[in-house]
Amino acid sequence: MDNKQSNKPPKKRIRKITLIILSVLFVCALTSAIFVFTELSKMKKYEPGATIAPANEVFDTEDQEPINSSAPVINPNDVKWPTGIKPLRNQDYINILLIGQDRRPNQPRQRSDSMIILSYNMKQKTVKLISLMRDMYVQIPGYSDNRINAAYQFGGLDLLDMTILQNFGVGIDGNFAVDFDGFTKVVDTLGGIDINITAYDAAYLNKRTSTWNIHSGLNHLDGAQALDYSRIRYVGNADYERTERQRNVMNLIIDKILALSASDQLKMVDVLLPYLTTDMSKTKILSYCLTVMQNGINGVEKYRIPADGTYSSPVIRGMDVLLPDLEKNSDLIQKYLES
Repeated sequence: MDNKQSNKPPKKRIRKITLIILSVLFVCALTSAIFVFTELSKMKKYEPGATIAPANEVFDTEDQEPINSSAPVINPNDVKWPTGIKPLRNQDYINILLIGQDRRPNQPRQRSDSMIILSYNMKQKTVKLISLMRDMYVQIPGYSDNRINAAYQFGGLDLLDMTILQNFGVGIDGNFAVDFDGFTKVVDTLGGIDINITAYDAAYLNKRTSTWNIHSGLNHLDGAQALDYSRIRYVGNADYERTERQRNVMNLIIDKILALSASDQLKMVDVLLPYLTTDMSKTKILSYCLTVMQNGINGVEKYRIPADGTYSSPVIRGMDVLLPDLEKNSDLIQKYLES
């Protein structure tokens, strides 16, 4: 009889080792999940708050330049809208709406100062930023036609999402809102951004404070300077250049975040999250993040709505507005996302 012991561990021991390994992996995975969910818990949960009744809706005639006396005055009843905008049904996109709001502490919800649709194409692995100009005159469900930025003040994220869907056919999968304090903190944490500035923008910014020394050409901006730069509205080509500035700044922020190491990106997330308000669940956010992490990002592109040649600039309800051709712009959005 061969009394030599076998070098193979008994099956019971193998099962025990396997169980231990699986247990350790499970604990690690659970710990990671708890860490992620703990981090995501730092975000503010969106609370709809009180809505403004249609009977109390207002038309913003104060936050604008003097009325353009050469612009045609149009009766609101004479505006003809298309009977229905075809919704975009392509399932390859994740559409997240980024909203900047000029709200001070203890103030109620204000009008949305900036609106950017961040669309991630899961097949092409591209990010496309679509700026919605705040002065667009659109249909607001349940209310009179008004500037698009009024939708957020009247009914919050839900009403703004419905407004975008009705007018442009773009379904929004989730929203992130940020107050301006959060924007400045993010830029400062990134060490500022480098951006080319025109002479008239530099002159405007230097009037804001005597301590700034902004010049035409390449400038390194801190958070406060980048915020003021993004919000310039009354020099240059008004809201057209304003949305272009916002897209440029957003692009620079995204590029700097993508260039960070994994550990620095986590630090950036830790700084950013407390300033964000979202209507998405932690599970949904995690799912989207994993999709982007697995697929990667091949590039970031920028676009503006309404596009050139697809709108007029009349005065309606005492407001200088942009009256978009909704059918043309919704078609352009679809072509842009699929290109």
